[in-house]
Amino acid sequence: MLGWIFSLFGISLAVWALYVCRKQQQRLGRVQKLLQKTKTQLFKANEEHSEKEIQHEVLANRLRTYLQLLDTLINTASNPIYFKDAQGIYQGCNNMFAQVLGLSRDQIIGNHDQDLTNDISPEFTAMCQRQEMVMMQKDEFHSFEYQVLCADGIQRDFLFNLAPFRDHDNESVGCVAVLADLTEKNLAAQDRMQKEKLQGVLETAGAVCHELNQPLQTCSGYVEILTATTNDELMLDIIQKIQSQLERMCSITDQLQNITHYEATDYATNLKIIDINRASNTG
Repeated sequence: MLGWIFSLFGISLAVWALYVCRKQQQRLGRVQKLLQKTKTQLFKANEEHSEKEIQHEVLANRLRTYLQLLDTLINTASNPIYFKDAQGIYQGCNNMFAQVLGLSRDQIIGNHDQDLTNDISPEFTAMCQRQEMVMMQKDEFHSFEYQVLCADGIQRDFLFNLAPFRDHDNESVGCVAVLADLTEKNLAAQDRMQKEKLQGVLETAGAVCHELNQPLQTCSGYVEILTATTNDELMLDIIQKIQSQLERMCSITDQLQNITHYEATDYATNLKIIDINRASNTG
């Protein structure tokens, strides 16, 4: 009887052990499946991370290429260019602008105009700040002309074209400036204006000389007649003075006929007249 009980207990213990073993195997299977799933997710995550890193590197390379292209473009431009942030700090410029100031790009970028007052004039600094403030208040394109004393010692006329640049929220975060050298154009315009003025003077002088020649010749003839027909000393003295003024008038008409360039002189308030002596090659 006792042996049977031990046998039954042994069988029960074996069944329980088998049950426990199967439970452990099931748990192990679930753990293995979870581990495999986790490994699969981790592998996928690593692949996605690697792909994102590759995409990030591609985008970074594209951005570097774009920035290099932008830098090449602005340095290829013949116009001086600079751009500042909303605090007025230079964020970039091209070599032409650096040459105008007589500084390197590294000396300019990252600084305010006030930081460069040892190298550029205070007038230029004040002008830039004033005009950039006007542009920011208008919040649109703004242009003006200003004469700049360049680093080579030459005064040049520049047209400053200012425009705000904006962020992705369309908020103004700075300004871009493109300068156009108008020196030669302005000199040509001044030369053209001088030629136009000279042409007007020559036409007027020609008309005056044409109209005066005959009366002068007539007056000179009468003076000669009076000189030959009178012996009165007082009258002869008056005739001589008249003759002197006629000769002066003839000299003036000669000068008018020999005007070669436009020269004006102040005559009255806000009024100028042709300076015949300086404008004529007989002066």
